[in-house]
Amino acid sequence: MKKVVVLIISLILFLPITTMAQRGCCSHHGGVAGCDSSGKQLCQDGTLSPSCTCTPTTPSSSNSSSYSDASTYTAPSIIYGCTDSNALNYNPSATKDDGSCVAKVEGCTDTSAINYNQEANTENGSCQYQSTVVETEPIKYQKEYKGSSASSASSLGEEKIVQSGKNGEKEVTYKVITDKDGNIISKEKTDEKVTIEPVNEIVEQVQSDSASSFISIAWIIGIAFTLIYATKHPDTKLLINKIKSQPSVEKVLLYIFYFILIFPVFIDVVLIIINKLKNRQS
Repeated sequence: MKKVVVLIISLILFLPITTMAQRGCCSHHGGVAGCDSSGKQLCQDGTLSPSCTCTPTTPSSSNSSSYSDASTYTAPSIIYGCTDSNALNYNPSATKDDGSCVAKVEGCTDTSAINYNQEANTENGSCQYQSTVVETEPIKYQKEYKGSSASSASSLGEEKIVQSGKNGEKEVTYKVITDKDGNIISKEKTDEKVTIEPVNEIVEQVQSDSASSFISIAWIIGIAFTLIYATKHPDTKLLINKIKSQPSVEKVLLYIFYFILIFPVFIDVVLIIINKLKNRQS
């Protein structure tokens, strides 16, 4: 009777300790999955406990149900790899991370680009390419005024082209930066060379026929007006009246100058207008 009591007490004290020890054997491996054929506890992640042991059950010839769950457990296979979905070498089939993950570094990965990034492992479409372009551009000819400056070109008279103008040409070199699709990002002029010199247009100004006609008509009207007025008013202080009072030789010469120079006629016209205004006032 005493031996039975001692045995019962020993079982009560020993079983909880054994159970707690077994539970802790695979605590860092997902818990206990069963018993391996070697007699060691099998953890959930497929590893064997280094210290915890167990006794696998074997099937009985008389009762196939004597197999335990531990003896029929199949350990899951472990696939090592990168389990970080943001990594460059992420493996969706991996069940255990092996520390091989490679972080993504975005940039231009084309070695022929001017902004190639040797540390980049993921292309982001930022590559830029440089090229040299030579373009032919016209040189506009200038207008040159013969015998006068350009500032006097607006004076009265018509323009006569003495020499026709002709545009020249030049070769302009540009440094062009484009993206991967060929779109121009920047264009900078680096050199310029004249290949064909322009020929300037030479213009000569001539007096307009309409202006000459107007002056001629005004001069003729002025002569007629002056002669009529001088005849009716011989005592008026006019140039033509003074010429009449000169000796015959001098008179002829003065008449010639009076009518050729034009200005004396206009002077007398002005004097006649002034006299008329004075007479009205008086």
